[in-house]
Amino acid sequence: MEIGIFGLPLTGKTTIFSLLTDYKIEDSYKREAIKRTAIIKDERVNSLARLYKPKKIIFASLDFIDIPSYDHKGDPKEKTRIFQMIQNVDALLLVIRSFKNPSVPWPENADNPIKQLEILKTELIFRDLEIVENRLERLETQKKKTKFSVTEENEEKILLKIKEVLEDEVFVSKMELSEEDKKLVGSLALFTLKPIIVCVNVDDDQFTKDSYEYKEQIIEECKKQNFAYIEIDGKIEVEINELENEEEKRLFLEDLSIKEPGVERLAKIVYNHVGLISFFTVGKDEVRAWTVKKGSTMKEAAGKIHSDFEKNFIRAEVMKYENLIKYGSEEKVKEQGLWRLAGKDEVLEDGEILNIRANA
Repeated sequence: MEIGIFGLPLTGKTTIFSLLTDYKIEDSYKREAIKRTAIIKDERVNSLARLYKPKKIIFASLDFIDIPSYDHKGDPKEKTRIFQMIQNVDALLLVIRSFKNPSVPWPENADNPIKQLEILKTELIFRDLEIVENRLERLETQKKKTKFSVTEENEEKILLKIKEVLEDEVFVSKMELSEEDKKLVGSLALFTLKPIIVCVNVDDDQFTKDSYEYKEQIIEECKKQNFAYIEIDGKIEVEINELENEEEKRLFLEDLSIKEPGVERLAKIVYNHVGLISFFTVGKDEVRAWTVKKGSTMKEAAGKIHSDFEKNFIRAEVMKYENLIKYGSEEKVKEQGLWRLAGKDEVLEDGEILNIRANA
């Protein structure tokens, strides 16, 4: 699962990327994309580790791609090049600047958060509209040469509907397309069909007051377009990240009345908004969280662990995390009748603990 980070210059985009992935970037003025992995901290993994005392603990993770800042006034070829860097990502993280810093100029014609969001929205819509119109033109040319197949007829119908929506400045994700419809237009990699998370980078004063200019408008637009939303104080997050041990971090967070670092909240919001869930495997050797899409079957989950488990799947032994923590051992969970065998087509739920039975 890959998340592309998209934003205008001087908004703190690369700072957010660095915090998420714990990757030190020497020069934020880069020309190429950088891909790194972010750990999704999950207290459930720690709780399971305390029960099993494993040799190894592995958290779930997501890959983030940081690209050069997007200059909406820049050369069209450069804009196309930047879009190509994140064309095939699964979701977009839009970084919006609210923080005030006299030494850091605002992006051109974007001196407040709502202007930045409108620019990014418009650029994504125009890009997708151009792609859709080009595809419709190719289909029209093809129609004059040969008879359309049923698939091509359906694709044209869907694209015409998408074109209308984009012209109304609405994201395609609001259309609630069927999975079949999404497959028909999947090769176009429409940005407005991807899950979107808006991250507003605030300063210390805005963070303390829980307020910044245009906040209500930003939240309203996120609701309207079905974007996820979060605020992060990049400066405070850098300070937290630089502390050497967990106890220092805990005390620092307590002083600021923060329950958990903003980057951990952001990672979870991304995880949930993209439509992912976690399941666990446990034992003395390893306690591990695995990532799958919501609606995945037991057999598909087994394939995440090992491809042979999916091919030779028999049954999954299943416990719920909450029950194991409540009763303290697998034996007691079984005594309570809360352990079960699940077939290959049963849908996995978040937080379930699996032991896969498969043919050798």
